[in-house]
Amino acid sequence: MTFNDNHDCPFEAYITNLGKYNEGALVGEWVKFPTTPETLQEVFQRIGIDGKQYEEWFTTDYDCYVDGLYDVLGEYESLDELNYLASKIEEMDDTEYNAFTAAIEMGEHRGSVQELINLADNTENYDFLPEVENHHDLGYYYVHEVGGYDLDSMGQLANYIDYEAFGRDIAMEEVSEFVNGGYVYHNGNSFTENYDGTREDIPYEYRVTVSAEEAAFAMEDRLDASTDLAFDLDEFFRGYHPEYDRALQDPQAAKEALADNLLSGDTGKIHMTLALLEQEQGLAKEVAPLAERLTAYEDEYGIDTYSIYQLKDTEEMRDYRFEPLDRLEQRGLTVNQENYNLVYAGSLTGADSLESLYQKFNLDHPADFKGHSMSVSDIVVLHQNGEDTAHYCDSFGFTEVPQFLEKENYLKNAEMAMEDDYGMIDGIVNNGPRAEEKEQAAEKPSVLGQLSQAKKECAERTPNVAEPKKEVPER
Repeated sequence: MTFNDNHDCPFEAYITNLGKYNEGALVGEWVKFPTTPETLQEVFQRIGIDGKQYEEWFTTDYDCYVDGLYDVLGEYESLDELNYLASKIEEMDDTEYNAFTAAIEMGEHRGSVQELINLADNTENYDFLPEVENHHDLGYYYVHEVGGYDLDSMGQLANYIDYEAFGRDIAMEEVSEFVNGGYVYHNGNSFTENYDGTREDIPYEYRVTVSAEEAAFAMEDRLDASTDLAFDLDEFFRGYHPEYDRALQDPQAAKEALADNLLSGDTGKIHMTLALLEQEQGLAKEVAPLAERLTAYEDEYGIDTYSIYQLKDTEEMRDYRFEPLDRLEQRGLTVNQENYNLVYAGSLTGADSLESLYQKFNLDHPADFKGHSMSVSDIVVLHQNGEDTAHYCDSFGFTEVPQFLEKENYLKNAEMAMEDDYGMIDGIVNNGPRAEEKEQAAEKPSVLGQLSQAKKECAERTPNVAEPKKEVPER
């Protein structure tokens, strides 16, 4: 969604070091909301919030790109609440957003951030009539659009209807207001307060100020998830990938390396190895459960990725290769994932875009990239915030091709083909002897101790995030 003045977020806040402010120095930084715990911790480090000498912060100023917010937001708002509100606004569709902003302008439920969050959950209580800007428009709308009046039978009397007076009467009977761009009224639905104003009532995924206990628990949980997934990946690769088994003869070290990649968000090589087994050995059904678990892991821990697909090197693809999308459509040809192979996958940073990826895979190939330079007919799939979008490299720029993502559900096929063992799917589509072999395997070794250093390194890594370029506000 695009907000006022074509901004890409509902609002920004200038987070200020309170201790330094009391010492006479304005030290702070603009932060876009919604944000992430990682981004906020980087901001805290840059402005000197170290949890020791300087522990407190406050908000010096806001830039709001949603009408009506600026007058509500204060200096000492909870950053978790601000993030929760911004996330709810960003998730709205156009109808919900119009109702939300109209209700704010109307003065409904705008006394605090808590009220705004609850208002965001109750936008269905308000109806917005665009371009109905006065009593005359309202009366005309009800007569001609809502219906119920037989204007034909009225003949010339219809020309003498006082739309303004009729509209005034309607507005007096409703809880309503003429607002910027139209008319909003309460449609009679009951208002439900879902959020009680406490931090505990904010879903964990929206919290951005994490306590030490929460951080430790989250890291331990991620270590366990990384260990489990790394174990199953290693077992799967050894069962189906002879070169992997020969190159990495120490299973313990291999599992720890996979877990470290998961912890650091470097999942690209794992995706490529799974794709290799699917594409070259025809193991689509077997790969599907682990691929889905890997994607679920990325979604759980906020790992965004990109994947590059290129047409298979076969004679059948001759009419597709290097052709712009409109020419394919003129020939009745479609963009089908079955015609492509995954040639590269990597982590998506805040500095990455389709154009920067195009430059990277033309001018500065990664050492392990084996495809041709990115060109027309290639596909880039971006996995961001749990959603996939596919983009066709066209003659000029990129064109989104959602049909590329329509792929057969191999997990369902695996259930049908191996029903007796489907309930045991845990990254390997087990059946018969393979299930028995797994039962005979050694217990999963605990690698939490070995991963403690990886945990420390992961916490110290700093993502490449461009700093917002704004002037420090004057006080």
